[in-house]
Amino acid sequence: MSKKQWQAFTLAGLLALAVPLALAGCAKQPAASTPPSATPTQTEAPPTPTPEPTKTPSGNPLTGGEGDFTGQRPVAVQLRTGDGVAPQWGISRADVLIEGVTEGKNAALMAIFPSADAISKVGPVGPGRDLMLQFALPLNALPVHIDKNQYAENLLNLLSYQDLDGYHIGKAAFAFDGDRQASGYREENCFYTTPELLRAGLDSYGATTAGDTVRLFQFGERPIPAAQNATNLFITFSSEDTEELVYAADAGLYLKNNADGTPMMDADTGDQAAFANVFVLYASAGVKDDGITRQYDLAAGGTGLYLTGGAWQEIRWQKGDATAPLTLTDTAGQGLTVSVGKSFIAIYGGYYGQGLRLLAADGAEQALPAKPAQLPSGIPDEVAAAAEAEYNARQEAIAASEAALAAAESEAAAASEAGEAGEAGEGEAAPASEAAAGEAAASTEGQG
Repeated sequence: MSKKQWQAFTLAGLLALAVPLALAGCAKQPAASTPPSATPTQTEAPPTPTPEPTKTPSGNPLTGGEGDFTGQRPVAVQLRTGDGVAPQWGISRADVLIEGVTEGKNAALMAIFPSADAISKVGPVGPGRDLMLQFALPLNALPVHIDKNQYAENLLNLLSYQDLDGYHIGKAAFAFDGDRQASGYREENCFYTTPELLRAGLDSYGATTAGDTVRLFQFGERPIPAAQNATNLFITFSSEDTEELVYAADAGLYLKNNADGTPMMDADTGDQAAFANVFVLYASAGVKDDGITRQYDLAAGGTGLYLTGGAWQEIRWQKGDATAPLTLTDTAGQGLTVSVGKSFIAIYGGYYGQGLRLLAADGAEQALPAKPAQLPSGIPDEVAAAAEAEYNARQEAIAASEAALAAAESEAAAASEAGEAGEAGEGEAAPASEAAAGEAAASTEGQG
């Protein structure tokens, strides 16, 4: 083969090899297999897959108990309170109940669940209040309510925090119990929600119940108390609202009663609300600029009571701003270990009309910490007492006036009825006299 023939052969061979390779690269095909080698190669065994680590359940962030709530946000539902509301749905299923006066004389109530799936049926749903939100938001909880006051709205708007408000979303997230209304309950005390309704409502906002979880307390085992010095706790939220928690030694839980003394029963489960932990947080109180809504200094923290296992201790609590978590310590500043289980938290302002009373198992009255100081916007006790006395005197005068008016109207009605009866009697007597006179005349004529 001549030199020119060899060059032509070599160039053709290179082109024949390069073109397919170039086309294969342009077509973005899988990498070409290694050309067969004259030397046989040993087939490599496929790599052993690395097993995924077993996920440890996160536990219940609200109770410290078992369960896996990873990636599930808690749900905080504002419940209606006051006359004609009980029994509520869902209160025995809630892991946390928070109660405190926001305005008027009836305490507001919020029920917090570890996830939407932990709810069966909850309600009647009430209007949102900023006091309760400041305990729910640090938990990354979904606030659920029907309407809300201006302070709650301002807080959520400031934080760009999405709530679920029946005033705006209506039947997409809330339902009406017609049977309850038919049994005599007012309309506003018949609205409730369920997990399915919650998700449907969130879908309309493009939101979900998925999210980070935040542990409420430092949970753990506690020593058995030496004595049961906290078996009956009476919390007076106002002159019209005193509620009791009674320790049931056999269950190791505090059973909650309503203001009228009846057990706080769950309309859904038929169970009484019961708690392993009871907290009373002392908070300096005043009145907000609307002259109605209660103001509490949650940022400063303060003294508190912690009841568990039939015993109590004085504690300290701190919170900070609206999104800061609730922190508990003992009086020495050491972190407080909280018993595993459900919790009841009462916000106690200690202003005029409020009070606390704690009894031991033997009935001995416990000496409790002094009530918190009032905020500058608070009303001094003597001023509040004078205003209450004046108000009561006016109410009594109004009641007496109404009673006198009712008595006068009753007397007038009785006199009118008597007058009508007299006129009717005179009308009936005239014909009878005429008949008697006629008979007498006839008799006289016969005698003649």
